[in-house]
Amino acid sequence: MNEKVMIRSTRDSNLLKAIIDYMETEKIEYVVDSSLDEYKKDYKIVIYMIEEDENLTIEEWKGLSVIVISNKKKIIATKSTINYLITNLITDQTNYTDVQKEYLFKKGIYHIFLEKLGELLENENNYNGMIYDLTELKTIPNNWIFHFDSINDTYSWLSKKNAMLPSDFTRKVVNFYDDKVYDDSLREINYLTEKLMEIKDGKRVIDIFICTKEELRLFKQNYFFKLLVKNISSTYQFYLVDKEKLMVEDKELMEKLMDGIAIYNDCVYRDTYDDEFSLGYVDCNSSTIEAYNQYFDYVLDHYGMEIKVESDLNEF
Repeated sequence: MNEKVMIRSTRDSNLLKAIIDYMETEKIEYVVDSSLDEYKKDYKIVIYMIEEDENLTIEEWKGLSVIVISNKKKIIATKSTINYLITNLITDQTNYTDVQKEYLFKKGIYHIFLEKLGELLENENNYNGMIYDLTELKTIPNNWIFHFDSINDTYSWLSKKNAMLPSDFTRKVVNFYDDKVYDDSLREINYLTEKLMEIKDGKRVIDIFICTKEELRLFKQNYFFKLLVKNISSTYQFYLVDKEKLMVEDKELMEKLMDGIAIYNDCVYRDTYDDEFSLGYVDCNSSTIEAYNQYFDYVLDHYGMEIKVESDLNEF
């Protein structure tokens, strides 16, 4: 759309941030202010966020297209084009983690809200008096788990997430061998190239490879696996775990780790190679992060064989 948008809001909020993010993503010119009088001659569209006990009169706003956002239905008499979005999000002040925000903006209630907002901004059907009531939608999802739409989407998310991690954070990764991943495809090459660059730049990573002797032989034929071993350092640690031993002694734990895990500061990514559409999913629950940190540390302490130089692989 080419029209400029006025956003009226008297305070900062998660919803205002979501709207601003949408405007910037869609490259829509906008202004945010608590009073919009000085912008009326230049802007034709208004997003008006109403405070809970506020009364709104817009009789003088002739010629403007107005989208009213409130947590209760408030029908306003006006000659302007006016449509309504009713949502509890207008009072949402929850302090979300980065990955929870991503979930809500791309998959959850905020995503639904922004879809409806975009529809009303375009208003291709010339709505006037349309009311979208989203108050019955759950603000917080039940499980904080989100899946990816494709394998490429999975790789893209992992790449972005790894790049955003704080320099002092240690990423803990559990790896299993699978032809679906270690296939020398372009996306695997790009992903592993980025990982090698992160390691060379001093990003903190601990890799555990859970495998059999035969799978280790296959790993050793992989170009990037060999480069990982060559880049072991004080910030990059590398461990092998005997898959057959772990299966016998801690089968339930191994099943929790398959097909691979990456533990981040605000979520856990889990590989699921039996999914033909993507490689895995993300769990944002704090209890999951705590549990998987414990699983990882337990496996490392009880089964991990640290590899410090390439020749150590021969001792596995």
